[in-house]
Amino acid sequence: MTNSTFKTIIFSLLLTFPLFASEWEKTTAENETQLFNVQVLESKGYEVKDTIEFSSTTEAHQRIQVKSEIMTTVDSVLVTAGNLVKKNDLVVKLDEYETNLELFALDLLSESEFKKIALYAPFDGILLDNHKIAGELVMPGEKVYELIDLSSLKIYGYINENEIMNISNENEVEITILGENVQGVIDYVSPIADPETKTFEIVVKVNNKDLRYKDGLSSIISISKGKVLAHKISPSILALGDQGELGVKVITDNNLVGFKEIEIIEDTSDYMLVTGLDKIEKIIIVGQQYVSNGEKVNF
Repeated sequence: MTNSTFKTIIFSLLLTFPLFASEWEKTTAENETQLFNVQVLESKGYEVKDTIEFSSTTEAHQRIQVKSEIMTTVDSVLVTAGNLVKKNDLVVKLDEYETNLELFALDLLSESEFKKIALYAPFDGILLDNHKIAGELVMPGEKVYELIDLSSLKIYGYINENEIMNISNENEVEITILGENVQGVIDYVSPIADPETKTFEIVVKVNNKDLRYKDGLSSIISISKGKVLAHKISPSILALGDQGELGVKVITDNNLVGFKEIEIIEDTSDYMLVTGLDKIEKIIIVGQQYVSNGEKVNF
């Protein structure tokens, strides 16, 4: 190629380049105008307590029916219903108690035989009012009196399989009983799920030494699972992923739409607290239903 020919080619390219550049800019502008417009909220996450809550009722730590082993009559009841008795206190005398006491003192009657007549309290507790009265006939295996121990309370609850992970007796527990907050501990977590409900039984124990709280009171249990990064969002912006998972659509690098799966940790009528998002997210709040994952948009 001669020098003059080369110069001619270069000169021709310089003349036509503005035309090509103009066409490229026109095409780019057309593409940009075709991008869908969405509205975005820049959401900042913050740390919150991740808790599990469930409602239940209080139950006494122990409750037992003391039964007769023989057919006899009640001689006397030594404690008034509703009063506290101590372990090994004599609560009810059955017929021929005095005679059997003398035989026991002379080692002519075994302790086990004597206790068939003298019905002692098996633990500290409160005598309930559904006991037998003096002169009443009792049969073998029939309840003579009932004792309840309120020194501590048990509260039962059931946790679903999505929440049971990382729950143990190490978790902090707060109980609300009739508007009052008290501390508790997890006493038992079932290692197996109920085959029908797929839930796990959990038992929370509450110290009640002053006997302030009774059996059968309404309560709310809050079990702390630690702290998590959460975002407050409106339920109206939720979207579904390709596999039906729940999430939101966000703006990623280069103005591309991304889908992020979330987990709801609190749901109210006004907002949701969700996890699964970064500290700062550009969340699409208008138009998310019209754009797809990976699509470039304007916002």
